[in-house]
Amino acid sequence: MAHLWTQDAEGWSARRLDGAHLELAFDSMRHAGDAQQTATGAKAAQLVRTGAGGAQVWALIAPPDSDLRMNGRAPLAGLRALADRDEIRCGGEVRYFSTETLASVESFPGAERPVYCGRCRQPIEAGSPAVRCPGCGIWYNESAELACWTYGERCAFCDQSTALDASFSWTPEEG
Repeated sequence: MAHLWTQDAEGWSARRLDGAHLELAFDSMRHAGDAQQTATGAKAAQLVRTGAGGAQVWALIAPPDSDLRMNGRAPLAGLRALADRDEIRCGGEVRYFSTETLASVESFPGAERPVYCGRCRQPIEAGSPAVRCPGCGIWYNESAELACWTYGERCAFCDQSTALDASFSWTPEEG
């Protein structure tokens, strides 16, 4: 799940992007018209999720004539696909887009074909508690009876930590 890093007086924090659309307001955004104004009067850009076949792609849509920059450049024709660690800047305000995800126990959604646990090799039943490795995407059982994800310190297929309370490996640099 993608997220957006924002900074306040407390430091950097990550906001999970779990919807299909996010209005991205910058108090300092310059814009010729009023159509892109938010309810508070700040100008807004849009983050929009799209994708097919399970792949998620996020795009930034900037208002015409805005001073918004992504990695130092204006979005071509006001549109730009986002990639991990992209910097979104407007005036003195900076945000970062990231695709890094954290491991969490969730209800296994099921699949057309059986999916087998990466550790115990037993089938994972739809609706049962499971963890999808953020590094490689392999599913693991994770219940009181089958704690396969947290059994070892690392994923059986990649170097991802199996700590359920892990923090992000990348955060924006302060300053």
